[in-house]
Amino acid sequence: MHRAQVAWVLLMFASVLLLRTAPAAVSALAPQPSHGSVFCDARPVPGQPPLLAIVIDDLTNGAEGLEEMLALPYPLTFAILPDRPDAGALARRIAALGHEVILHLPMDAGDVDPQWYVGRPISSRQSDEEIRQLVSEWLAAVPEARGMNNHMGTVATQDERVVRAVLEVARRHGKYILDSMTTENTVVPRTAVEMGVPCVQRSLFLDHENGKDVVVSQLYKLAEWAETHGAAIGIGHVGVGRGGTAAALAEVLPELEARGIRLVTLSQLLAYQQEN
Repeated sequence: MHRAQVAWVLLMFASVLLLRTAPAAVSALAPQPSHGSVFCDARPVPGQPPLLAIVIDDLTNGAEGLEEMLALPYPLTFAILPDRPDAGALARRIAALGHEVILHLPMDAGDVDPQWYVGRPISSRQSDEEIRQLVSEWLAAVPEARGMNNHMGTVATQDERVVRAVLEVARRHGKYILDSMTTENTVVPRTAVEMGVPCVQRSLFLDHENGKDVVVSQLYKLAEWAETHGAAIGIGHVGVGRGGTAAALAEVLPELEARGIRLVTLSQLLAYQQEN
């Protein structure tokens, strides 16, 4: 093989590897809340056992790992991609099983493959009214949703106008917001506090890399976060290659409960804060 052919093969291999790992790399580099608290106003959780909320993103019917997640005997919060015809039926099923439902809002992440959005992304190219109408449409399709979080959104969550339009709908319907923290420049926490919208932010991504061992390690880090700061929020996923996430949760969560950590939904986490 000629040197030029070898170089071409290596370049193509590197390109394929980058495409397969790019979403994971983004999650791995995503920032952590600088003040430790999961609450956007940085208040601690006094006089309570450590609280731990697990959020599962990217919910669609038939996603790899979905059935295993739904079978777990713990209060989980499931973020449903709303711009799909089966979103409402999936939400009703999850709520009937006693889990919590939130909307997983596709939001502009810049120069990415459009297929990653799994729907119409909210972006700065839309007017305030278009954004409010889109979020309202999704809430109507999934009335079981108690709150919402961003799917991707590294660009949109930096745009205060866009964030305000989303939060106006959340406030009108009495929903909370979870900032997935896909960028350190997010304006979601500050804007939510200003607007009086209940807001929390994730502590760690559990499966920034695929594999059960990775998730197990992240769960132990998340437990330490909860024990240190009073509460923690971890985000995991269903979908291609994510089967290890449910297996890791099934293995580690009983141990964390035995350590005195209380597993809660996001609504329960917010309620503990408001009661103290």
